[in-house]
Amino acid sequence: MLVTLAAAALPFVLILPIVVHESQRQLAGEARVTAAVLRRQLENILLRAQDVTQRLTPSLRRPCGEVLNLLRQLGSLQPYFRSLLLVRDDIVYCSSIYGMPNTPLIALSPQEHVPQGMYVMPVAGTLLVPDRPAVMVSLGLRDGYGVVAFLDAQYLYDLKLAAARDGVYDVDILLGRHDMPLLDAGERQRGARMPEPDTQQSKSAMFPVQVRVTPLDAQRDAVRAHVWRGYAAFLVLASILCGYGAYRLYGWRVSIPGEIRKGMRQRQFHLVYQPVIDMSTGRMSGVEALLRWRHPRLGNVRPDLFIAAAEEHHVIGDLTRHMFELAANDLAELDLPPGSHLGVNVSGAHMVSDRFVADVDALLSRVRRHDGVILVLEVTERHPLPDTPALRAHMSELRERGVRWALDDFGTGHRSLSYLQKLHAHFLKIDRAFVSTAGTEAVGNVVLDTIIGLAQQLGLAMIAEGIETETQEAYLRDKGVHFAQGYLFARPMPPRELAAWRAARDHAGPPGTPQVLPAPTTV
Repeated sequence: MLVTLAAAALPFVLILPIVVHESQRQLAGEARVTAAVLRRQLENILLRAQDVTQRLTPSLRRPCGEVLNLLRQLGSLQPYFRSLLLVRDDIVYCSSIYGMPNTPLIALSPQEHVPQGMYVMPVAGTLLVPDRPAVMVSLGLRDGYGVVAFLDAQYLYDLKLAAARDGVYDVDILLGRHDMPLLDAGERQRGARMPEPDTQQSKSAMFPVQVRVTPLDAQRDAVRAHVWRGYAAFLVLASILCGYGAYRLYGWRVSIPGEIRKGMRQRQFHLVYQPVIDMSTGRMSGVEALLRWRHPRLGNVRPDLFIAAAEEHHVIGDLTRHMFELAANDLAELDLPPGSHLGVNVSGAHMVSDRFVADVDALLSRVRRHDGVILVLEVTERHPLPDTPALRAHMSELRERGVRWALDDFGTGHRSLSYLQKLHAHFLKIDRAFVSTAGTEAVGNVVLDTIIGLAQQLGLAMIAEGIETETQEAYLRDKGVHFAQGYLFARPMPPRELAAWRAARDHAGPPGTPQVLPAPTTV
């Protein structure tokens, strides 16, 4: 009896180090991805600040009266910015907000001098908003001139809160050459927290920015409990057959790319389709395919997380090919009418690969079996698009085969106009962040009108994303926006539900036919 009990207890003793190791590895992997995603978001914000300071550098030696309008325009139309300053010999001689010429820099900021080169540091507040933290970004020249931009730290703080996931992680954002922490509201000064053994760090190669993510005790306990539950069946079997336990001892490994590949093999991914509405007829003119992941353990995984992880671990090409296969298999059930389009998202990393044209060709051959359906590849500008000869050749070859190109999330990145020139896009999609301001007094509405005017001058069709109210719909229709999508019309849905929704809408809606996308336009 004692031997039996000892043999039954042995697997639990042997498995304890494995449970500890596996829980630490899972904690580290999830925290590492969170830190990398947050770091990339911060880089996008600082890239915009760098772009603005560089644009203002040629204006440094001009009188304030000549550059004040440009200064105020850049300060008001760009998100994140609180104010812009032009400095000469540590004296602010022009400001987008303060209206205080010939004021010492130290009177408006905690920094007495503008260091040479690019400089980033957090500050507890600014003159007009002293109780809200900000981030100071400056570009100093050797002759004493410099540009200073103050970014509202609330944007960074919101990203930090989202990454913390309601107390799952302790997140610290360190800025500048001395790793100064981003201050929370009400804080005046503090040093960086000491990293713990399971703290994961992600350092930027472009800016003095570092993100530290530390799992909290509740998350550590939850992961350990999950690992124990995962090994429960193994422990029961190991108590009966130690040989089977040895087989299983090192068999289970969890990794992000492995989980994604496993999800593709086990058909855990599926597509939902959101209708794109022709604003002139009210009929559906096409759909956008959206990838979803229903994980057996984690449930529905957010697309922004697993797509970022796929890019980070270089499996985005495999995932996109799987998405193409899913879309091709759904075509018969979708039953898209002639003249409509099927929009799918692609990433820059996949677009430069040797297999990209063949992958798209496989989907295009299936699309062509359905008369008049147009394939549209959507490229986001939230992440830099590699500017290589291979990418340009792939895009040109596919354009000649009838594939249309769309620039997604227009206005949210840092290279909007250059992306239009690279893509020779047929139409652009206006990001929901600007659509939500339609018809309001918000600054974003000015940006929205500017984007619409630019698209009209270039002859591009427009799709407004995220329309949720009839007021937004009426405003955008009056402005000449061609297409729309959003919860006002329909949520993303499986192909069978979409076909039923379209039949009901066509039966009840006004007469008309889908508006065909415009012919290719040279930008």
